Amino acid sequence: MFLSDFSIKRPIAMIVLIISIMCIGLLALKKLQVNEVPNVQEPVISVSIAYPGASPETVEREIVNRLEKSLQSVNGVNEIRAYANEGSAYFYLIFNFDRNLIEATDDVRNAIAAVRYKLPIEMREPNLGRRNSSDDPVMQLALSSKTLSHAEISRLAEDQLADKFRSIDGVADVSVYGNLKRELSVLLHAQQLREYNVSVTEVANALRLQNTTAPVGKVRGLMDEKSIRLVGRIESPAEFEQIVVKRRGNEVVRLAQVAEIKDSFAEVNGFSVRSGNPNVGLSITRARISSAVSVAKAIRAQVDEINKTLPDGTKMEITNDAGKRAQNSLNTVIEALLFGAVLTIFVVYVFLNSWRSTLITALSLPTSVVAAFIFVWLSGFTLNFMTLLGLSLAIGVLIDDAIVVRENIVRHMERGADRRTAALKGTAEIGMAVAATTFSIMAVFIPVAFMPGVSGEWFRPFALTVASSVIVSLFISFTLDPMLSAYWGDPEGLHAACVRCRFCHCECAHAIKFQSGIFTFKSRKRGATCSRPERNSRYQ
Repeated sequence: MFLSDFSIKRPIAMIVLIISIMCIGLLALKKLQVNEVPNVQEPVISVSIAYPGASPETVEREIVNRLEKSLQSVNGVNEIRAYANEGSAYFYLIFNFDRNLIEATDDVRNAIAAVRYKLPIEMREPNLGRRNSSDDPVMQLALSSKTLSHAEISRLAEDQLADKFRSIDGVADVSVYGNLKRELSVLLHAQQLREYNVSVTEVANALRLQNTTAPVGKVRGLMDEKSIRLVGRIESPAEFEQIVVKRRGNEVVRLAQVAEIKDSFAEVNGFSVRSGNPNVGLSITRARISSAVSVAKAIRAQVDEINKTLPDGTKMEITNDAGKRAQNSLNTVIEALLFGAVLTIFVVYVFLNSWRSTLITALSLPTSVVAAFIFVWLSGFTLNFMTLLGLSLAIGVLIDDAIVVRENIVRHMERGADRRTAALKGTAEIGMAVAATTFSIMAVFIPVAFMPGVSGEWFRPFALTVASSVIVSLFISFTLDPMLSAYWGDPEGLHAACVRCRFCHCECAHAIKFQSGIFTFKSRKRGATCSRPERNSRYQ
């Protein structure tokens, strides 16, 4: 075969090629992201629309019924699920897997804009989102204190700590939950409203119009131009009391006369508890292109630095660490992979009974595994439990080709051929059978990589990793194994058959040399050496 002939005749070139493949594989392994699960982006777009104060029936009539027909016209939509709740509407659009979700998001936004004139004015702008596996929090933290109040640790988490975590490379979003949010409450008194003849609408309009900052015009000169801006934003709660609600002649009705202003906290919709005590939680989400293990490692380092600067009695703890969980699961798979490789090498040694033959065949394992990382990297996969599971499954298969090739080379050496001749003939004879075995394995796993739906997205890294590793093992068995067998194989005569010597009549003699028609035998028991010139009378 061409590969085996080239590797035996050009060993230096083949060694350089294999070393280059190993180096590229190690570089690819260094660049691979380490995640717990594959980056599978489900073809789902969610649309949430807020309609404050509306009942579910009103939401269904005014929003859901008017948007469903428009969204059905979006190209690639398989299914639409709509939910009408109190004050909000939700749509889930399920697309084909071959649909580009970025383009689909633009199409959905255009479909909503096309019927926007039919929707209520009070409706807020729709919020579109896409769902993928990286949306799950990579780490969740809890901030608690024995000396600070709930409001103080809430401000600490929102104003300082959240920004520190957002600055970490690879962090996409930091959410704070269980915190108290400051809110200015205006409590209207019905008796005063009737007394001053003021309606609730007039109070709401006064708050909206007199608490704003907006441009009002420009002043143009001969050489310059300046903008005029109305600064009306109220800075303190006490200033709200002076807002003019209504004018009746010379009489001015202010907000303090018809309402009570309280600087307090908003209604608590979420609550975070740890060890029975209220605290503030932080949920950190990584970017899709970042590694969960590396991001979690940076967050843990940041948590250690933050704990050194917090006041006494205040601490930040890690409640959920997806990065450590991913690393532990990957370590488990790697341990199983190494254990399987050791057992495979041991079984090979038991049957071949030669440390050189075992080493030659065992070298196909690391070279095939490291070279498979090149295909994983080029395919855009991450190092997760699916890709490592594929390598673990392929461990026993990777060495099969090398065992078959090496065994056939040894068979030719038992017949008296030298190492170079045995390597050339042995690989050529068995090459078609080895290639057929490898391609049959690929024929099983490659269709798995192209299964439709979510299952296909999950099993694609697994199947392609197995297929790429076995094709690399075929290349190694046709290049590295014949080359090592030709130049570094077992000594000639080691694999010759055990025969009985006519000259010394020893029970088990071993043919160690054949040259110029003379066979030289060495008795395994006595250590005697004898020579017979007759070729055909050396066996009894």
